[in-house]
Amino acid sequence: MRVEERLEMLGLRLPPAPSPAGVYMGAKRAGNLVFSAGQGPFRSTKRGLVGKDLTVEEGYQAARETCLNSLAQIKAVIGDLDRIKQVVQVVGFVNSAEGFMDQPAVLNGFTDLLVELYGPEAGKPTRAAVPVHHPGWIAVEAWMVAELRE
Repeated sequence: MRVEERLEMLGLRLPPAPSPAGVYMGAKRAGNLVFSAGQGPFRSTKRGLVGKDLTVEEGYQAARETCLNSLAQIKAVIGDLDRIKQVVQVVGFVNSAEGFMDQPAVLNGFTDLLVELYGPEAGKPTRAAVPVHHPGWIAVEAWMVAELRE
């Protein structure tokens, strides 16, 4: 089954690739690797600190939306998400309230979706879930690196 068909089965749709907000590319290919720029959740998603303004569940959803935006950026460069052989790495920053320590549970929203789309071997990346503290900003920012099929 194709990746975008799996998205539909999950009740999800790939959004248009968000336009860069600065002097950078949304995604870039280097050899058989493709890198997404740091992406956030949908503009309609609540902003703020996870653990204060957002629950873990709301942060998880923000991370899931961030994954969709990262995939949209990559699709804009490679044309077809089925060209991804495996997801290599995800680095995510969780906008965290003071004392909040559950960043991995939030970033699972990003990586759980990758596993649902690509399977437990190809979809499960190496990962970092880093806390940041920026009141009023997006709940999650993350990027990913994927290996492409020859």
